[in-house]
Amino acid sequence: MQIIQNPEKFKFTIDAFLLTGFVDPGPKDHLIDLGAGGGVLSLLIAGTKRIGSVCGLEIQTDLADMARRSVALNGLDTTIRIVDGDLRRLPSELKHNSFDYVIANPPFYPENKGVISQNQALAMAKFEISCKLEDLVVAAKRLVKGNGKFAMIFPSQRFTELLIVLHKNSLTPKRICFIHPKPGFKSNLVLIESRPGSGHGVEILSPIIVSDQYGEYSEMMNRIFQGEKIK
Repeated sequence: MQIIQNPEKFKFTIDAFLLTGFVDPGPKDHLIDLGAGGGVLSLLIAGTKRIGSVCGLEIQTDLADMARRSVALNGLDTTIRIVDGDLRRLPSELKHNSFDYVIANPPFYPENKGVISQNQALAMAKFEISCKLEDLVVAAKRLVKGNGKFAMIFPSQRFTELLIVLHKNSLTPKRICFIHPKPGFKSNLVLIESRPGSGHGVEILSPIIVSDQYGEYSEMMNRIFQGEKIK
């Protein structure tokens, strides 16, 4: 797969591979990627999984254009469409309750935490400048079908905050997987899949260790790179 990148605007990380390994859409599912950026997550999912269609919503026009070029480069025009728009004011073409799967790899940090880059594209990718966590969850709830799923990756240190926002919007966690950078290190990321409505029972998956003690990717991480599901 060929993915167009511009380090000054967009450069993908292993987060996209982790979320791709975590989501499990059906062969006829319609999926939307909120904040698609340069399209890597949409491309990975459409390129490695049987799926009905993928829609990527992106607020930054230059990144949306970059994503479209990557889609065309990989011959995935019939599966993936990229939509310019703001998830806080969803475009009219994105109908409510119309997607089987909603996914997101959102900005990790609140706008008032840390040093924000002067580069607008990089700043928006890392910090909640164009949307807050609750904006994302509200949009996901509007778009997902009643029997659909919403999956995302987020910093573990904000896990409690995320649970509160999901509950406020009537989304119930059903699958959770904690990610650890190395053996013996605390979790730094969490994958979480939620569904609309209430219901008992949540599946806590075995944790993923990204690297071994020498800094090399773990066996499990290499299998995820090769397309293995996280289960």
